[in-house]
Amino acid sequence: MLQRKVIIMGSSHELYTRVWTTLHQFHPTLHARRLATWAWVIVGLLHARSVHLSAVALHLASDAEAAGRIARIRRWLANPWLDTQFLYRPLITHVLTAWRNRDITIMIDGCYVNHDKLQMVRLSLSHCYRAIPLAWQVMSHHGNVSVESCQRMLNRVQQLLIGTRRVTFLADRGFRDWAWAASCQRRGWDYIIRIANTTTIRWDDGPWMAINTMAVKPGKSVYLRNVLLTQDGEWRCTIAITWTRATKTKPAERCAVITNREPSKWILNHYLRRMHIEESFRDDKSGGFDLDASRLRDPQRLDRLLLAIAVATLWMYELGERVLKDEQRAHVDPGYQRQLSVFQLGWRWLRRALSLADIPKWNLTLHPFQPERVAAKC
Repeated sequence: MLQRKVIIMGSSHELYTRVWTTLHQFHPTLHARRLATWAWVIVGLLHARSVHLSAVALHLASDAEAAGRIARIRRWLANPWLDTQFLYRPLITHVLTAWRNRDITIMIDGCYVNHDKLQMVRLSLSHCYRAIPLAWQVMSHHGNVSVESCQRMLNRVQQLLIGTRRVTFLADRGFRDWAWAASCQRRGWDYIIRIANTTTIRWDDGPWMAINTMAVKPGKSVYLRNVLLTQDGEWRCTIAITWTRATKTKPAERCAVITNREPSKWILNHYLRRMHIEESFRDDKSGGFDLDASRLRDPQRLDRLLLAIAVATLWMYELGERVLKDEQRAHVDPGYQRQLSVFQLGWRWLRRALSLADIPKWNLTLHPFQPERVAAKC
């Protein structure tokens, strides 16, 4: 009878050792098998560039058959004892030490997974034209997201940001309820939140009017101070109104944001940073882990998968930063000007390192800096 053994070696095991060592540093008392599987899931995601469990399982060093390796991952995803935010908090807290006493910009947005069966909402930190995951939650309902449904996530992020200086919160129209602005104000955050063009506003003694009825010419911007927002519950704020630029697929449209900041061009310019989280969702999907191909239906299981993705993302950002600061871009980006995001630079550097059997260190350290813009989208 032949005995089947797997010799644990090669790039997968070296990568696992690097990931396990970092995770163990922050969770020395975590159940050994849970920690090991967490590390293997991250390794599988980085190797497979896919969230398909069968693809991830190919990279688990085990003598089990494919079905057994997949079952191990499924058990980890279904484990009710794995609190994702408890596991992620010490890692992201360590990362955020570099932002102590600094002004920061955070943003919230959501995306659908598994043919719109689940909605993931994430709060992130703007960094290098991308967004570092701070906290997230998974919902099974569609449509706009209420601030009440996100209170726990907001509270967790508020605790994470205690050491920072001034926080500016950005959100798109899916979070347009003025209750989001009220929540920011209670937390001491500034806010810039896009609202629907059908929103009604007025001044103290004036009539109610819809934003889309106001005379704002394309290419122009208007700033309205001390405005009362919506007839449902009056909220006093500043409103900035402008027009987006037309593209090949989208015509120009009116864009209105509310804020507690003083009226200035800075408001609209700063709101553009909200695109950083959309680009990061693209890294999660077609640009990286193929998240939109997930077939998970259970919110808790997707929550744990997002934990593995978030940790892997932190490493890719760290490697991407290192590539730029050490002026090593030419080794992974052939363009005369930078064509790859920090995330993609990090990922290519790791793949190159794997091919050379030289796994880079992982210090879980990021730094606030602004690289030059990419020459073209990656």
